[in-house]
Amino acid sequence: MEKLYKSLDEVIECIKESSEYKDCLKIKKQMDSNKELVELINKVKELQKKYIRSNYDSNIKEELDKYESELKDIPIYNIYLEKLDKVNQMIDYVKDSLNDYFDSLLNKKY
Repeated sequence: MEKLYKSLDEVIECIKESSEYKDCLKIKKQMDSNKELVELINKVKELQKKYIRSNYDSNIKEELDKYESELKDIPIYNIYLEKLDKVNQMIDYVKDSLNDYFDSLLNKKY
């Protein structure tokens, strides 16, 4: 089991050392220092929850779309999303590879 943890730590470290991950952290820190951006992100999160709880009320959706549009017009936010997507792709790749490996191992015909 120790060998497994060591290998997992290596994979995690590889992702953490990637330029995409480091860029994500750097950009997130920059965004966190922008009060208006943080407020806008929080407003969008709040409206997303409200929209779901309201059983998809169209009035709330309109308001949510307005704020999401504002957010998408902010370049640093879009760059952050792109970097975050790449990090998530790396994580998904590892997850999918492990799933494929175990699927083939467990479904191997003898």
